[in-house]
Amino acid sequence: LSKMEFELYMKRNTKHSDIAIRELFSMMDVDNDGFITRDEVRRVFLRQKKESGGNGAGIEGGEKMSMGELLGLDDDDMNELADDVYNMFFLSRPCGQAFWYALLIFALKTGLFVIIAIDLLTNKSFPDGSEVPLLVKCTQFLLLPVAVAIEEELIVTFFIYSNLKWSPVILELNPYAYKYKYHLGNMMRLIDGLLFLFINTSLLLQAVDILSMFLNFAALQFLQEIDNIALHLARDGYLTENLEEVANDVTLMKLPRNHNGMLQVLDSLLLFVTFVVLVVAWVLVQVL
Repeated sequence: LSKMEFELYMKRNTKHSDIAIRELFSMMDVDNDGFITRDEVRRVFLRQKKESGGNGAGIEGGEKMSMGELLGLDDDDMNELADDVYNMFFLSRPCGQAFWYALLIFALKTGLFVIIAIDLLTNKSFPDGSEVPLLVKCTQFLLLPVAVAIEEELIVTFFIYSNLKWSPVILELNPYAYKYKYHLGNMMRLIDGLLFLFINTSLLLQAVDILSMFLNFAALQFLQEIDNIALHLARDGYLTENLEEVANDVTLMKLPRNHNGMLQVLDSLLLFVTFVVLVVAWVLVQVL
């Protein structure tokens, strides 16, 4: 747990002063590396428990709970959530401000993608392979793995379903982090990534010269960042206090790893399959 995460959590869930929070972090950060681990928390708790006569009340002034429980630490390895509005949706109160805010950003991105897709399919066409210079074809092929690698939404979704899992313990830290919202938020991220991949690949395969291909490839990258920017605007306090609170919760929340060896190779498999699909599309358009 980093110092920023610890301070955000303590400010959100306790009434301690900033000085007290910093002193508490310094007390637990035994090796002074700016992070606290479960072992460090456990050692501090056991020391405080011994000093307070065995009731575990030394740190929190009488509350019989361990620091591990206070910080939401679990025996499973934990992984941080991605900084995007889809995780705001996951942690939001149903029909609350953050809930509708996340849906609005998703609708905005989807609407922009659909408008571009309609324009590509109605006003533009894929050139005949004989009309495309060999150098352009080779450049297109070299950019195919790049097109997959920069699809942040797809990669994040692949990683989540391959390496992480929803657990009921999450509800102890956030009562609105329901399982159906976990899957729905990830599905929205997946749709986002697939639409962007379709548009990027279409622009790539419609290019007939290298300069326009690179310009088109780079021009739409800002669309991919809309959901991340939306979260940072909320977190930095430019919007409402409720949105700022949920955005900060995204920073604090972590998901347990699944420890399933079969599932953990799924992200690599899905990434490879996605690349193969793009290669097939390239062959159909430029070779056959």
